[in-house]
Amino acid sequence: MSLKGLGRVLLTTLLAMSLCCCSNTGSNTRKVSNKPYISTNSGNNSEVTAIYNKQKSIKDNISAYISKMTLEEKVGQMIMAEKDYISAHDVKTYGVGCVFAEGGSAPKDNNPDGWRSMIETYKKAANDSRLSIPLLFATDAVHGNNNMKDTIIYPHNISLGATRNGKLTRQIGAAVADELKAIGVDWTFSPCVAVSNDIRWGRDYECFSETPDLVTMMATALITELQNKGIIACAKHYVADGAVEFGSGTNGLLDRGNTNISTEELKDKYISVYKDAVKSGVKTIMVSYSSIKGRKNHSERDLIEYKLKQDIGFQGIVISDYEGVEYLDGNSLYTKVVNAVNAGIDVLVEGKRWKETYKCLLEAASQKRQDVNMDRIDDAVSRVLRVKMETGKFEGKDVTNKNYKLRQTSNVQLAEQAVKESLVLLKNKRKILPLKKSDKVAVIGPASDNIGVQCGGWTKTWQGGLDDGDEKWMSGTTILDGFKEMADKGGGLIITDPSRVKEADVVLAVLGEHPYAEGKGDEKALGLSDGLAFKENAEVLRIAYQSNKPIVVILVSGRPRIITNEINKWDAMVEAWLPGTEGRAVAQVIYGENCNFKGRLPVSWPKSVEQLPITIEKLDNNEVYDALFQYGFSLKYSN
Repeated sequence: MSLKGLGRVLLTTLLAMSLCCCSNTGSNTRKVSNKPYISTNSGNNSEVTAIYNKQKSIKDNISAYISKMTLEEKVGQMIMAEKDYISAHDVKTYGVGCVFAEGGSAPKDNNPDGWRSMIETYKKAANDSRLSIPLLFATDAVHGNNNMKDTIIYPHNISLGATRNGKLTRQIGAAVADELKAIGVDWTFSPCVAVSNDIRWGRDYECFSETPDLVTMMATALITELQNKGIIACAKHYVADGAVEFGSGTNGLLDRGNTNISTEELKDKYISVYKDAVKSGVKTIMVSYSSIKGRKNHSERDLIEYKLKQDIGFQGIVISDYEGVEYLDGNSLYTKVVNAVNAGIDVLVEGKRWKETYKCLLEAASQKRQDVNMDRIDDAVSRVLRVKMETGKFEGKDVTNKNYKLRQTSNVQLAEQAVKESLVLLKNKRKILPLKKSDKVAVIGPASDNIGVQCGGWTKTWQGGLDDGDEKWMSGTTILDGFKEMADKGGGLIITDPSRVKEADVVLAVLGEHPYAEGKGDEKALGLSDGLAFKENAEVLRIAYQSNKPIVVILVSGRPRIITNEINKWDAMVEAWLPGTEGRAVAQVIYGENCNFKGRLPVSWPKSVEQLPITIEKLDNNEVYDALFQYGFSLKYSN
């Protein structure tokens, strides 16, 4: 191949850096030190006249770029590097097309100005590259702009599934999109469209439901509004990641495990939600770490190239999961990269080894090797360019809003509405609820006054975190805050000292789990005081039982937990899921403050762990479906 201009410089640079061997030993394992980047280009590059012509069709513009791009530039567009491992200078030098912030990754100044400054630096560097192809910046904004400190964290997807309110979900999508656009983010790895099959999976709270219909209803609402507002959505994780078998995971449980299901079930229950996502216009799809019948999805051409791209007709970008290529079979990174790209993955999402991945793909597509043919390269790059053109990036439409303020009142109210509509009333003996505002209520339990617990994983860090005394994990309000407000309104009294519970008219036990995300979140038993559940839950219940007072239990959790042996001792039980930063809204429903319970179970609630996995599908298939609470169950005050 004849290389021109920067192509020759790049090749010489790569050779000089001794990146000629695609081994499994990382050569860029340290995080980069981002030196200040000084733009050298006030307009388009000096070597190539601007190619993009908005008077022409996207197809024609893509062809014009493809004809001008060197192999190095094409490969650069197929790389997405984590921000801590790539500098702005690297973006310019290698022509990298996308940069992202992984869960918990943030600039030193974790505020809108800090994010805006960092992202603009990367984008200026891309503009200074030979062809000035715009850069996309992505992040996992899965329940709000959750890497940002002290912003609004909305209820997780399982909560939204409980609301069954697509309009509300669209409004949340619009609010999140506005905040992402304000700081320069172009792309969110959301929504998760996994169909939940086993609540022991640590990602269960990322699922809207165990039924494809409800997943589709909620996911397409979110996709539509995110993209209407100019944020690229990403349906994940393709495909059947919610159906992995217990014990098959890389941790011995479920995470990144294997699925053994029929072709018919794969199509009807799991691929169907992606077909609906594509119909709704989703522009990107992320492949799952998991396997189907022992074969990793990242290397399955039948799944990606044929079923997704050809059969369904997906025209957008297929991306790997974070370093997902590295988990494939093969004794070298080179082999893994070749297999993934040939399977149909268009963009490789990489961290510390992105330069090696770049070099492997460059070598694989060279005339000397041709392990990846140029048609496959051009198809991948065309998809990247198409999404950038469709979203107006070549026309400079990603102007940031420097006046955007966090925690706007209207968005706080929106989050509170989502909390109220997601609560599911499972028991209300003798109609103890709603509480009277004049009641003396003992509010105790580890989830009663902790915003970190309310938010769960994917909040400021990947696995989330807990409040530490007066240091709140995020800004917002707790469940206890809401009860104090209601008591103040009605002349009631809130008691928080466990030694004084006998003074109360009713004891409210707020039980919960430690925050968790994928991997760490897989569990075997799902008991009320073991595994990831707070051990303190058991002591709180003991105190409540000894009080001889009516007991209301609120469970703050990312999934059902086994309560069969305890619920008969409770007068009322409310599942609050993971409500996010606006916990005060819980109390408004418990007191019936101009609202009733609206939430319905989006997943089945088992009697015992031995029943798992259990879903409504068993009932549909005439199998034994002896759930403690069936899918869709709910009570209201009128009940």
